[in-house]
Amino acid sequence: MASTAADDSNDPVTLHRVMQTMIGEGLKKHYEPPQKLSHELFVLLLQLKEQERRRVRVDKAAATVPSSAA
Repeated sequence: MASTAADDSNDPVTLHRVMQTMIGEGLKKHYEPPQKLSHELFVLLLQLKEQERRRVRVDKAAATVPSSAA
C-alpha cells in the first residue's frame, strides 16, 4: 500500500517533527544570542587566544630542542 503526502502529514512522527521545528524556531528568536560581545567577554577571549599562542610556541620550542642522550 503506497503512502501519500496527505497520509504523511497526519503521521504522528511527522507532526512531532513539525512541532519540534516550530518550537525550536520560536526559541531561537526569543533567546537569540547577541551578535556583539560585551567588552569584558571580548577581553577574556583575547586573553585566552594569547595563552593558546604562548602554549603552542612553548610546545613547538620543546619539540625542536633535542633531548640530551643519557
